[in-house]
Order: sequence, then structure tokens, then C-alpha cells
Amino acid sequence: MKKTLIVIAIIAVGAWVVVSIVGWAISRFWGRAPLAASTAKPWPGGLGSLDAVAARFPPLQSNAAAEKLTSLAAALPKSTAVDDYVGREIARGALTIDAPPPLPDVAAMRELLLREPVVWSRPGGVGDIGGQESTDRRGMVMTVSRALVASALAKARAGDAAAWEDLHAVWNLSRSLDAQPQVMMQTAELSMARMVNAVAWKLPLPAPPWLAALQQRDAVQPLLAAFQYQAASYQTTPMPTVLVVKSVEHDRGIAEALAKNTKCDVSTTMNDLGVDLSSVWRRGFRYRAEREATANALRVREGKPIETRSQCSDGAWRFDGTTLRFSRAIATEKPDTPMPLVLRVKP
Repeated sequence: MKKTLIVIAIIAVGAWVVVSIVGWAISRFWGRAPLAASTAKPWPGGLGSLDAVAARFPPLQSNAAAEKLTSLAAALPKSTAVDDYVGREIARGALTIDAPPPLPDVAAMRELLLREPVVWSRPGGVGDIGGQESTDRRGMVMTVSRALVASALAKARAGDAAAWEDLHAVWNLSRSLDAQPQVMMQTAELSMARMVNAVAWKLPLPAPPWLAALQQRDAVQPLLAAFQYQAASYQTTPMPTVLVVKSVEHDRGIAEALAKNTKCDVSTTMNDLGVDLSSVWRRGFRYRAEREATANALRVREGKPIETRSQCSDGAWRFDGTTLRFSRAIATEKPDTPMPLVLRVKP
């Protein structure tokens, strides 16, 4: 009897130990209090806390213009030749424009984008950051944008000021993604704006008034908002809470450092979860110098002096009579094909 009681006691003690360990593990790795404290902390740039992100995004329904554009885009042939042509012209630091390959008819899409605002659907709150619908939409708007930019270049080569209408359509299309919080949508918007800016300096003068809105819009704040949205999505993962908290704090630290950065040549650590944005930050900050390159090139072509001072604390501009040059190179990572920061503006 005594042996039986001893065995029972040992089993009871063992069970208590197991329960204690499990309880500790739950409180240590899945306890919600640390996560609640982390998500309540404000992010930089007036973005507020993570637990307030969902309320910023009520559901949206696509409008008729979005459905029509999707239908028109479905009939647009994908062309490696068009994509390569746009890439080459963006990367060329010369005012001249090469002859284009055969181009698709983009008139219907251009007129739609100039005439009507496009509204894309979006689920409410914080949802999927990389679903198939978003992936397909990104691919579609990028294909449409490259076709319109190619059309603008072809017209500009012929001295046709209507080239600006093609670029204006791309700018309107990029702004249609403002309400889409996912990183992939905001990086698409950045890519489209960079394409417009990268070829605008080659188009016939004068530049239209809408270009000023593009020049004044900085890409870093929307990217930070998308980064915060991505961090908010971590809460839906089945990962141990302690790891989610660690990732959220790491990402908030990255965001705080970027919000204070005044350079255009930046390097950041990788975020722990979600899409790695280290290369995206380089593009977003470099775009500040790219916008200045276009603005200064247009000034030269208009017979005005350049603005030597840069928004970038790590560089400045100079013009030697033929070539506009930023004081430092700012590399990006492939497959990015950025506009050069050395532009031959005059023969």
C-alpha cells in the first residue's frame, strides 16, 4: 500500500511539473500581454499604433472604371520588346530617344485613365498581404504602365506633346493604388511613378502642371505605412507571441531609423517576417534624387539655372554646361533599372 501511495505521489508531482512547464511555455511564448503592449506603441510619421491599423481600411468595391480597365488590359499583349525598350530608355542618360519596337494600341486605356478615377476593391481591416488577386493586379498595372510609357517615348521622339497624356495616364493609374495598403501595391506605385519621372525630362517642353504633383510626392511615407500594415498582419500568424513581438519591435525600429534618415543612399537591416524590404528602401530614398534629376534637367532645357542643393544630405547637384550630375552614385539591386543620376542634357 505504501509503495502504491509513493508511486501515486510521484505521478502527481510529475504531472504538476508538466503542467507547470506547459503553463510557463504558454505564458512565455503565447501570452498576449506582451503583444498588446507592443502593438499599442506609436509608429513614426504619425502612423499611430498597430492596433489602430485595421480601422483605417474599411472594405472597398471596385468601380466600373476598374472593371473596364481590367478588361482592356486583358487584351493587351505582353511584350518583352516593349518592356526592354522602356528599360533601356530609362537607363539612358541621354536626351535622345531610340526608335521603338512595334507598340500596342493604348488609346482606350489612356482615355479611360484620363477621364475617370479608378477604384480597386480591397478587403476590410488587416488581411492577406500577398494574395493572388493582389499579385494579378500588380502584374496588370505594371504591364499597362510600360505600354503607356513606351507610347509616350515614341511620341516624344517625334516631337509630339501628346506624349505627356500617356505619362499622365500612368500617373493617374499609380495614384489609384493609394488606397491599397499592401507592400506589393505600394512598391508597384513607386515603380510606376519612377518610370514617369525617369522619362519626363526627355519630353517636349513645356512640362504640364500635373508633373508638379508627382515631383512633390515623396514615396517613403506610403512605404512606411505599407510596412506597418505588413507588421500588423503578423498578429494573424500561428507563431509564438514572443517571436511576433520581437519581429514587430524590430520592424518598428527600422521604421523609426528610416523616418529620421536624411540621406538618399541608405542601407537597412532585413525585417524578420514578411517581404524583405531592404532593397525597396534603397529605391524609395534614391527616388528623391531621381525626382531632383528630372526637375533640374527640365530647368536646364528651359534655360533656367539648376537647384544645386539637394534634399539628400549626402549629395548635391552640378551642371557643367552639357551634363547634369549628382555628386555621388547611389546603387540599387537587380532587377531594378533606375534612371541615371548623370544626364547629358545638351549636345
